[in-house]
Amino acid sequence: MTANPLIFRTYDIRGVFPTDINEDFALHVGKAFGTYLQKRGLSKCVLGRDDRQSSPTISKKVSEGLLSTGCDVVDVGITLTPLIHFFTSVEDFDAGINVTGSHNPINYNGIKFEFRHAVPFAGDNLKSLIGIMAEEKYAAGCGVYTTKDYLDLYIQCLQKQFKFTNNLSVLFDCGNGATSEISPKVAKALGINLTPLDCTYDPDFPNGVPDPSNQEFMGVLSKKVVEAKADVGFAFDTDGDRVGVVDEKGTVYKNDETLLLLAEDALKRFPGGKIIYDIKSSELVDSVIREKGGIPTMMKTGRSFFLEEMKKGAILGSELSGHTYFGGDYFGFDDGMYAAFRIIQILQEKGKKLSELMSNYPKRVASSEIKLPIEDCKKNDFLEKVVSLVKKSSEYAKVLYIDGVRAYISNTGWFLVRVSGTSPYISIRYEGKDQEEYELLQKKVEELLRQV
Repeated sequence: MTANPLIFRTYDIRGVFPTDINEDFALHVGKAFGTYLQKRGLSKCVLGRDDRQSSPTISKKVSEGLLSTGCDVVDVGITLTPLIHFFTSVEDFDAGINVTGSHNPINYNGIKFEFRHAVPFAGDNLKSLIGIMAEEKYAAGCGVYTTKDYLDLYIQCLQKQFKFTNNLSVLFDCGNGATSEISPKVAKALGINLTPLDCTYDPDFPNGVPDPSNQEFMGVLSKKVVEAKADVGFAFDTDGDRVGVVDEKGTVYKNDETLLLLAEDALKRFPGGKIIYDIKSSELVDSVIREKGGIPTMMKTGRSFFLEEMKKGAILGSELSGHTYFGGDYFGFDDGMYAAFRIIQILQEKGKKLSELMSNYPKRVASSEIKLPIEDCKKNDFLEKVVSLVKKSSEYAKVLYIDGVRAYISNTGWFLVRVSGTSPYISIRYEGKDQEEYELLQKKVEELLRQV
């Protein structure tokens, strides 16, 4: 079978249903992944999906493909990507697969793969499936299919870490995604005083695809938190690996802002620990982590890169998009619910409002992530032109090429242009020490883009 290579992205498979991803593709990719596993003596798989309209169909065909190669499949039904991570970490599974379109538009879907202990199956490994599918020389066998619910294992794990007193009023906005029935159940088991918002499964996503990086999506939660006089609100993406945070005043925080709070907490429990953050994050992250005694490390954006680095001993990781990774006393993967519970625990221990705690950290004037739509096949050429223009200029104090180009005009002012690894867009962000420097950066970015 010939597959569209462009849907094999950096960290997972994502494409339009049924144009790029359909029943035939799902069957063949299941066969290809099963063949890959069998060649390495691996065969035990856990399979889940989100609540998108096309997910049951895709999941069924992926399962059939795996079974036909001799792989055993335990189907957990609607689940979250962090739960697949958890299951491969605590149960006897060689691999995990989650069928999810994450935050992509409603006509998209995708497939995420991993090995035991949530080790990413990405990059060249993922792209090797293209060749296996083209040859169609699949392993042959007859695997065993079973269904099981492992959620109680996750709840038991969290109950050992969190002790809530039910004093705080908490809102969860699940956006009708896969977290809808799962997160309220977990919160209730932990004793949280929870008010659920849009926490029923609805594959049509009537209020839009849940995405914590979307200002409109977060704006709904902001209003609801204020109306309900709640202490804090959390909004999850479709598959639960990202979360957005709102304080009692309705202020929406970017992930590099809540990272400061989580970093201070983590460094009290693990002094001198290494904390990783992505290149889209504020320059403040570095200085605050150093001030609190930690070791800050800037990273290339992307789940697979972060998971690999967390395995090396980092105590905390954060991406601007809403992914927060927890090491130390957790497993090192990104988990939206866990991030929410950790923040609730901090509020409970401190006995202060979130707005008060966040006011203790310095501020910068920063844009949100700006997404410039562009065809996948044109993204890299666009970035190369930007890099070339920056290299020809002598006006920058420092330039980083960790992921795209992050150029500094001073110690505090910078802009970033990079290629998205999951969607057809160019990612842009800039930050200044004050409004004046921010506006200067805005003009520089606009001028740079006009030259491309």
